[in-house]
Amino acid sequence: MKRYITFIAICLLMRLALSAQSVPDWYPKVDDAVAMFVNHEGEEEEVEVGGTYDAPLTVTFMACPIDTAEYDVLYQWEVTQIKGNKEILLVKRNEETTVYTFTEGGTDVNYRIVLYITYTHRVTGITGEGEAEPITFSLRGSSIHLYNAFSPNGDGTNDVFRVKTQSLLSFRMKIFNRWGQEIVSGDNNTLTTEYENGFTYYVCWDGTYHGRYVEDGVYFILVEAEGSDGVKYVRRGDINVLTRSRKEEKQ
Repeated sequence: MKRYITFIAICLLMRLALSAQSVPDWYPKVDDAVAMFVNHEGEEEEVEVGGTYDAPLTVTFMACPIDTAEYDVLYQWEVTQIKGNKEILLVKRNEETTVYTFTEGGTDVNYRIVLYITYTHRVTGITGEGEAEPITFSLRGSSIHLYNAFSPNGDGTNDVFRVKTQSLLSFRMKIFNRWGQEIVSGDNNTLTTEYENGFTYYVCWDGTYHGRYVEDGVYFILVEAEGSDGVKYVRRGDINVLTRSRKEEKQ
């Protein structure tokens, strides 16, 4: 009987010893979770905590976990909008890497993204939880500014007509001559954009119609747009074409 009890005790001790050896002395972490977006120069850039950006903003969130060997890890991203004093959970995602597009901006709108993990050791079944530092940022409110003149004379200065904007979700424009004839049109999907000093400029017109420069005079622009802050724009303005210094092409 004593031998039997001794044998059982030895077996239990061996099992405990083997179990102890199989438990690592590390646990999964997500301390270095990052958020990346493509900036106006077409380059990848990391979202700065507390930073402010133009809308729309498409962000790729990456958990970048460490010490996951021998563990099964479950991820949960929580994207929260803070509008005034109200918090709105926009989405939950259970992916190691996830992509989300933010569209609403303004002075009272902020975002907080938090990554939570739960992990289970494959051998022992030991479980635990972890949390990354919150990623917070905001989006700018919208604006539009129409200029009233340009000079497509080939001198490299003010040669094209541009509209100055910020944080627009959509943009459409049409330009007419004084008889109401449409000269050119375009939208945010077709127009070239330029980014300067925190503003997006839509390049709307080079001063030509059917491949030829138009005569000097007054033309008219109609702009319709929607801003990140919900503002809907309908703007009309005059465009003075000033080309007196341009040498007319001989046909």
